[in-house]
Amino acid sequence: MNKFFGLSCILLSFSLLSGCVTEKIVYENGREVVKTDDDDSPERSKLAADNRVKIAIRLLNEGQATMAKQNLQKALEYDPDNFNAKLGFAWYYQQVGETENAYNAYNNLVKQFSDNGDVYQNYGMFLCGQKKYTEAYSTFEHALTIKNYTRMAETLFEAGRCAYSQGDDRKAIAYADRALAYNSTTPILLLFRAELALGVDDVNTARMMMSRFSHYSEDNSLSLFIKLRIEEGSGNIDEARKYGDLLLTRYPNSPEAKKYQNNDY
Repeated sequence: MNKFFGLSCILLSFSLLSGCVTEKIVYENGREVVKTDDDDSPERSKLAADNRVKIAIRLLNEGQATMAKQNLQKALEYDPDNFNAKLGFAWYYQQVGETENAYNAYNNLVKQFSDNGDVYQNYGMFLCGQKKYTEAYSTFEHALTIKNYTRMAETLFEAGRCAYSQGDDRKAIAYADRALAYNSTTPILLLFRAELALGVDDVNTARMMMSRFSHYSEDNSLSLFIKLRIEEGSGNIDEARKYGDLLLTRYPNSPEAKKYQNNDY
């Protein structure tokens, strides 16, 4: 089975602002420096903590784990109960391979924020990465039962990707279809379902998903790769070659282009 959909990284429960009232990011001599003001109200302390989490997640994505940890620690100094800082620490432990600390961090999050579905979604993703699939699916499903939780499609999508990583196409398809029932227009979900359909030789469903995808999004390397495989599966060699040429022209260095060139699909 082709693996194009890896597990995604941390899902934060908020949209971080690029600026912050208590802290602001400036550059001095080419270095990023955080400046603070004197307002230490709870609201502004939370904003300052959130800003530090934003910096930490970016640093983790850039491979700068030590600096990321420092920012997460600073976030908790501003706001000791900050949910996103604690979730950020759980992800930090994942990234640096401190698995036991990651388990402890998630267990503490579950205890402290038991009514927050984002905890369970992220914990499910972590458990899946540890190949604890039964526990992961149970954790994803628990997120869906939480009152006022609204990320249903995202959680089901992650559960589907977990099943995909496990090699269970049938379970992945079931989760993807449940996700589509909540949101039938998200491009990445449509691509995922099309990929799953191709995995079980269901070209018609794959074509239908890609038709929807084209209505909501421009092509990317993965969509072109899926389209050429659909056409090949339908015996439309000229159409398949057309999409292959587009893939090589627009995205020559993409993993999909290399797979196409090597006939690795």
